[in-house]
Amino acid sequence: MNELWDEYPMKNEKDIRTILGNFLFSGEDVLKPVSALSGGEKARLSLAKLMMQEANFLILDEPTNHLDLDSKEVLEAALVDYPGTLLFVSHDRYFINKIATQVVEMNPEETRLFLGDYDYYVDKKQEEYELQQIEEAERLKNEPKEEEAHKKNSFEEDKAAKSEERKKKRRIAEIEEEIENLELKLEENEELLCNPEIYQDHEKSLELTEDNKKKQKQLETLMEEWETLHE
Repeated sequence: MNELWDEYPMKNEKDIRTILGNFLFSGEDVLKPVSALSGGEKARLSLAKLMMQEANFLILDEPTNHLDLDSKEVLEAALVDYPGTLLFVSHDRYFINKIATQVVEMNPEETRLFLGDYDYYVDKKQEEYELQQIEEAERLKNEPKEEEAHKKNSFEEDKAAKSEERKKKRRIAEIEEEIENLELKLEENEELLCNPEIYQDHEKSLELTEDNKKKQKQLETLMEEWETLHE
């Protein structure tokens, strides 16, 4: 409570307690010193301080990284009710679907804006791909007779391309399943790290932290492969 009160001395105790209650601090918990808080509790306290600034524009870089489930839910609830503008980068597909109303796709050649959440973005990319396939099929259909041999080659190439595309889709599905499993494991580890018994066990805490780093690296590698396959 004093951490917030020192920065906002004009707020009364009731308002400070209400704000802390919104971030899952209640009763005697509000009197804990910051040094005694777990990682997830410190994250929630930081979020409370951030929201009290009442800024009209927030830039967030991977805001759900290293948050336990409770903290993530608190963050999502706070951002859903946030009246200003958010610009955020995230690999958390569920978080993007919950919060985003627009998706920006950045490529070396151009930047494109999609007016929807992550699922909408994926659907639009699939529609564009299917439209390209139809246009290509129409073009091949309308070619002159003398280009039959060329068409045959094109058909074989198209067949090979479709086979390759099926392989890509299978790999994308595998990657998404691996990503989901990694995200679940990361969340489980974060929950364990918020357990006082484990948090105070230096060896166990270090082991979980190192495992999280390893899995985060795997997650980043899988996301890069996922993005490359979609391109």
